[in-house]
Formats: sequence, structure tokens, C-alpha cells
Amino acid sequence: MNNLKSAVWYWFKQEKISSESLPDTLSWVCDNAKNRPSAKQWRALSDLLLTWLAALFIGSGLVFFVAANWQTMSQFARFALVESAVVLAMFLYVFLRWRALKKGDKLGLGYTSANAVLLALAILIGSLLALVGQTYQTGADPWQLFTLWALFTLPLALVAGSELLWLLLGLLLNLATVLYYQTFPGLFGRLLLFDLALEALFILNLLVHILSLLLSGNLGSSINRPSNRHLRFSAPLLQQLTITIAVVCVTLLAIEEIFDWNSGVWLWVYCALIAAGYWLYNLKLKQIFVLAIGGFSLVAVFNSLLTRMVLEGNEPIGLLLVLGLCIIGTTSLLTLWLRQRHRVFRKGGN
Repeated sequence: MNNLKSAVWYWFKQEKISSESLPDTLSWVCDNAKNRPSAKQWRALSDLLLTWLAALFIGSGLVFFVAANWQTMSQFARFALVESAVVLAMFLYVFLRWRALKKGDKLGLGYTSANAVLLALAILIGSLLALVGQTYQTGADPWQLFTLWALFTLPLALVAGSELLWLLLGLLLNLATVLYYQTFPGLFGRLLLFDLALEALFILNLLVHILSLLLSGNLGSSINRPSNRHLRFSAPLLQQLTITIAVVCVTLLAIEEIFDWNSGVWLWVYCALIAAGYWLYNLKLKQIFVLAIGGFSLVAVFNSLLTRMVLEGNEPIGLLLVLGLCIIGTTSLLTLWLRQRHRVFRKGGN
């Protein structure tokens, strides 16, 4: 651990610190001047940050290099360059992991130098798949490329336990889903493409979000759970990404139901999701980020309902004034409520 704040969070994930005492412990660590990071700790953080940025830039830089020199490089040179980089990244990971084991890091999870190499390796694998498809014109659709890339990224994310690799996996799954519905719009053509893609993205991201919560130990009992499993699957960035996409998709579907009433199914789904999210994230997990997303989504749906009433009313001018006041009022009330919940969460209350 580079500092006490990281150590406190690690102990909390290990369930050695209760959720009630976590805010006070973090406040004490942050307020105590003696516990502020030293110059050595800042240097270690800078080294780690630069290592991950270097891995990201090297992986993406190789992709752009091959693309920019596509006409001048032979087919053999392209494959030799990318495959050599993949093999080199594998050997470099083995070396860094071996060195970390000698230092006592048995798990090797999180933001380590070895896992930064795995991030670069994941990018290089994607570039190799794209190179194969572009060179041999296999006839595969673009969504298949990103699906295969996601499948190859999954074991790397499992080994590394890094939230950046989990985030990359989530982005690839979403992109593959969008490209799939662009390729196969369905029986009714492209008229329903937008709705079909939204429904698929909502279901995909909601399932991934729930699965991530379960595997990371945020849901359910932690009895008899291996002590390192929830650390390996701890991916806050992936959880925030998936719940954001899921809420945005179901919000758009609910608004569409308001203006173009069909069966009202998605309005019921939306209400159920908002109610479940309020119970889970306000009373159990206490995450202000998800409450903010759900709150502003509720404001959008509520004011969309008022907008339909304005469009169907006999006094559009007066109703437009009421609509504007409602938008300002609901947004202000939501902001005040979020601030109040944030203060309560910091104190460890409900």
C-alpha cells in the first residue's frame, strides 16, 4: 500500500473495517497531517501512473503506426511487427510478475506494472485481430471482431483483476452489441433499429452490472467467500459504466412510451428499476453516483410526461410556463436531496 488511505480501503474490502466506521476512519486519515503522502509516495504514484499511460500509448501507438504505414509496409512486416509486440508483452508480463512474486505480491491484482503490460497486450490482441480481418478479408462482420476481442480480453481481466481491463471489456461488449444491430436490424428493417439496440444494451448492461456486484461481494453474504475473489472482480468503473448505460437506455425507452404509447411495458420496467435502485443504492450500497443518475433520469421522465400534457392541453402558453417551473423545481429539489444524502453517507447513517 502506498498510503494509509489505500490501506484503509483494502482493509474495508477485506471486511476488517465495518461500513459504519469507514467514513470516520477515512476522515481521520485525510485530516491527520502526519498521514499525508510523502515525496517518496508521490514518486511511486507518478511512476505507476506513467507506467499505465506508457502501456496505453504503446499499444495504441502501434495500431496507428501500422495504419499510417499500411501502403509502405509489406504483409509480412505488418504481421511480424504486431506478433512480435504480442510475444514481447507476454514475456515482459511473466518477468514483471515473477519479480513481484519475489517481493511478496502473491495476488498481483490492481494497478501493478505487470497488469499495465496486460492492458497493452489486450490492445495489441485487438490490433492483431483487426490486421487478420483486413489482410485476408475474412468476410466477418465488425461486431464479430469486437466480440472476439472481448473474449480474449476476459482472461486477461481475470488474471489482472484490474478495473481498467474490466472497463475495456465492458466497452467492447457494448460496441459489439451496437455493431450487431447495425448489421442485423431485424425483421422490421431499420425502422426499429434504435429501439432494438436500446433494449439489447439495457439488458446487457444491467446483467453485467448485477454480475459485477455479485462477484465483487457488494451483493449478498460474504460468508465462505474466498478472501481474494471480490478483489479480483472489484471493478467500480465497469459498474458505473454499465449502470449509466442501462439507466440512459431505459430512460429513452420510457420517454418513447410516453409520447408514443404502445403497451406501457417499458414504463413499468422503468418504475421497477428506479424503485429497486433507490432501495439498493440509497439504503444498502449508499452510492451517490447512481442515485444522481437515477434522480436526473426521473426528472427527465417526469417532465416528459408534463410535456405531453402541454402538447395536448388547450392553454399551451400557460402550461409551458408551468413546465419550465417544474423543470427548475425538480432539478433543484433533486440537487438538495443528493447533497443531504451525501452528508448522511459520509456520517455512516441511513
